[in-house]
Amino acid sequence: MHQATLLIHLIAAIVWMGGMACLLFAVRPATMALLEGPARARLMVGIWGRFFAIVAGSVVVLFLSGTHLYTSGFRAMKAATGSGSVPLGWNLMLAIGLVMFLVFGHIYAGGFRRYKTAVAASDFATAARSAALIHKLVVLNFALGWIAIACVRLIR
Repeated sequence: MHQATLLIHLIAAIVWMGGMACLLFAVRPATMALLEGPARARLMVGIWGRFFAIVAGSVVVLFLSGTHLYTSGFRAMKAATGSGSVPLGWNLMLAIGLVMFLVFGHIYAGGFRRYKTAVAASDFATAARSAALIHKLVVLNFALGWIAIACVRLIR
């Protein structure tokens, strides 16, 4: 059960991190270079809409699997050592993961909602400001994701 849960957790993290890498290093540069503002804005509504739905699913899976892995690890440590102490890297990954969930929530409920509304109203100046905020927050989450991965692998 533990290995299956860990695999599911890793798959969800890879989907989220891989999606952010694709957006940051392929989709955004290509659309910025090839499309004018209105066409780019309309395309990004579709791309972000699909991607953010996938991320929302990944967040649910990460939360559920991470909670299971953390609590079962805590119980195993308590049974083995009498202390419920888990590795520092686990605690850091938990904290960073929760921050990433909150940042994603802000992207989805705030920035993307404003972006879609602005594009639908052909208010491309507001859409551009929202897109800039979304980009910064995706960069933040991408960096936090790598830090979380490093913490769980390097800090024991």
